[in-house]
Amino acid sequence: MKFLVILSTIILLVAVILTVVYQRADRETMTAAEFRATSGYQQASLSNGVTAYKIAGPDEGPVVIIVHGATLGSMAYQAYVPPLVAAGYRVVTYDQYGRGFSDRPPARFTIDLMRQQLLELMDALQVEKAHLFGISLGGAVIARFAAEHGERVQSLAYQVPLIAGATVSPALVLSRLPLIGPMLARFYAIPAIIARGESFGTDTQAARDVVAHFKQQFLVQGTERMMRQMLTGDALSDRLPDHQKIAASGMAAQFAYALDDPEIAASQVEQALSYYENPEVHQYTGGHFFSSGRAEELSVKLDEFFKAQSKQ
Repeated sequence: MKFLVILSTIILLVAVILTVVYQRADRETMTAAEFRATSGYQQASLSNGVTAYKIAGPDEGPVVIIVHGATLGSMAYQAYVPPLVAAGYRVVTYDQYGRGFSDRPPARFTIDLMRQQLLELMDALQVEKAHLFGISLGGAVIARFAAEHGERVQSLAYQVPLIAGATVSPALVLSRLPLIGPMLARFYAIPAIIARGESFGTDTQAARDVVAHFKQQFLVQGTERMMRQMLTGDALSDRLPDHQKIAASGMAAQFAYALDDPEIAASQVEQALSYYENPEVHQYTGGHFFSSGRAEELSVKLDEFFKAQSKQ
């Protein structure tokens, strides 16, 4: 009996210590509104919260919407905007919920929350139809969107698209565990995500700014919760059924991916490609972030693809 009392006391003490350590390790010190106050982004109040966005280019130009990936927000893809605007497009970039300057709503992070956000943003901006350009998880978002709202899509351009889930580190896998998952997320998964974001590169001032912004977003209340929900929910789930539906509709698609991507296996992308009749395909090497520093080159390919669809 005495042993059980001592054991129970030790367990309780450890639990208290872990709780205190967990609370003191909380990174989140500001609201999303405070974070975006000086961002220069515009705001759209949607059903699940504020979406931060930028829009540039001629009012009457065909609309291109850039949908970022799981961790790096829209700031990472601003280099695509000037060349696309110069080619005559009206370009929209925005931050998905839980990332960048947008809100961290109480709604659970799911692929359909991201789909709904994109639909509502298009409605708010009075965009009836657009070319969608999705990177990594953004590729999964636009595939889900196109499968449900094909009438709102002019064409689809995928870059290193998440197809059937991503290869994640052990630290991220452990964050999915019940009960201890939040603890593991705070001390292991989130640092692993931050380290991944830092691999975007710091060769230029623009890249350094992106990495600094990326790290700062983890100070925003709700970021950790939504990142963990992204890992534990359906956001990284299989999108092959969506690609089958899109391909069957005859929608035009461009795929750019890396043959040596350690996160999105080339074989997954190629399985999705097999559903399409005549997809435009561009293969690269350089890993998941092969596009870093190549926005102008890749924008030319996007422009040629989008213009080809506009003529049909």
